[in-house]
Amino acid sequence: MDIEELRQRLIEAEGNLHAIYSGEIDALLLSEGGGERRVFTLRSADAPYRALVERMQEGAATLSVTGEIVYCNQRFADLVRTPLEQAFGTSIRRFLPAAEGDIIRAMLEHGSGRYQTRLVLDGQEATEVQVTFSSIVLDDVEHRTLILSDISSLARAQRENRSKDEFLAMLAHELRNPLGAIQGAVHALTLLNQAEPMAQRATSIIKRQVTHMARLVDDLLDVGRAVTGKIVLKRAPVNLADAVKSSVSVIAAGNPTNQGRIDLVSEPVWVSGDAVRIEQVIGNLVSNALKFTRGDGIVSVFVGREGDDAVLRVADQGIGIPADMLPKIFDLFVQAHHTIDRSRGGLGIGLTLVRRLAELHGGSVHAHSDGEGRGSTFTVRLPSVAAPDRTHQGNGHDKTNGESRRTFESRRVLLVDDNHDSREMYRAVLLAHGHDVCEAADGEHALAMLERTGAGPLDVAFIDIGLPGGMDGYELARRIRSHPAGANIRLVALTGYGFPEDRVHSRQAGFAKHLVKPVEPEALHRELTAVQRPRPN
Repeated sequence: MDIEELRQRLIEAEGNLHAIYSGEIDALLLSEGGGERRVFTLRSADAPYRALVERMQEGAATLSVTGEIVYCNQRFADLVRTPLEQAFGTSIRRFLPAAEGDIIRAMLEHGSGRYQTRLVLDGQEATEVQVTFSSIVLDDVEHRTLILSDISSLARAQRENRSKDEFLAMLAHELRNPLGAIQGAVHALTLLNQAEPMAQRATSIIKRQVTHMARLVDDLLDVGRAVTGKIVLKRAPVNLADAVKSSVSVIAAGNPTNQGRIDLVSEPVWVSGDAVRIEQVIGNLVSNALKFTRGDGIVSVFVGREGDDAVLRVADQGIGIPADMLPKIFDLFVQAHHTIDRSRGGLGIGLTLVRRLAELHGGSVHAHSDGEGRGSTFTVRLPSVAAPDRTHQGNGHDKTNGESRRTFESRRVLLVDDNHDSREMYRAVLLAHGHDVCEAADGEHALAMLERTGAGPLDVAFIDIGLPGGMDGYELARRIRSHPAGANIRLVALTGYGFPEDRVHSRQAGFAKHLVKPVEPEALHRELTAVQRPRPN
């Protein structure tokens, strides 16, 4: 091969390389010495990536640095409702709100950014999208890439979830208000010292059913928060044995037919947990066992340590659980037994709540039954912890007990509630215990009470949160705190709103305590005695 032939081949090779680089050649056909021919495709290497972009669920586009669309996939064209060939060369600003021009300009200049907005189609705002900008260099020319993600379904689900939470909060408020009034009326009846046995029994039944209704409302609200992970535990050392004894005694005392039906075996074992939530677990399991055990059947409750676990075991002699129901007995709204008389009632939420609360504590719950008519056993296992050291707490405890036995003057109380029945019954309870009560149905009238201090300053204000007239309980609390006559008043929220965020709002507004209706008279008494103003000797 002479020099001239070599030069020609080099020129040809250079031309081929240039053609390959510029995309003019799709494949190379090479002949080997044995006569075999092999085909090497060049563009097939990026075919999977092209297909990926074309089939992705997000709208994708390549833009110039000034925002003109150089390329877009079919999904982008579908989102902006523009034929693919007409989208090329169009400014991205055409499809985004004009008011966001500065945002778009900044993202194009910096080559990065992300925000949520609505597409503008035919002059009207349409699909909710997330817009993501980034930079890319093609053939030494800087471009911008744009990804449009349709978030309308997610945004709609978030709005619906917020609406559901608001509905549940309002439902709880509307249910708890009448329950509070009924409970106040029951306590007022007990103060009359009625000698008629039937009147005493009727009062006891009303009180028991109010407690049952309040628990159903709490469970209904809590199960929704539990399954969505919105419950936050307030952990502290809890003696599980004491918690079980306390819950069992309350359940037994609440219904005379339960007396003697619960066989409790316990030994001290400690867990790190939320005492209120643990009581919910115990209450649901023991109440279910009693409900599903016929006649005088015994419910066996064991609490103690097994290995490293604190164990609660509740076994009944009741109707049992069919084998096909055991795997789903903890699912929401699932009930193993449906009867036309609904004699065993329930909403199918208690066991779901039990499982979720056990899991939040790092534990588990297991159900066992040998079949229908052969009883059921539920076992809760929680991580056990060492018992806390109480050595240095004895003196402080004695001092507190001593102080709680001191005698205090009657209190001047402001009661603010727009529910007339609830306000009247709480007023009757407070008056019966010797307190001086003034009342108001809204914030404006409550503030007027502060101006009339002829009988002496107010000590405690019990305030409902959901007040009418444009001033809710939070705003009223803030105004009382800023009023010269309200600086030393103990503010207590007395409300049907009981979500954790409601309690946070209460603290921020200046409330010392947040009580959720229905409220036991003892809880009112604790708040009144918390005002440390002993009688002079």
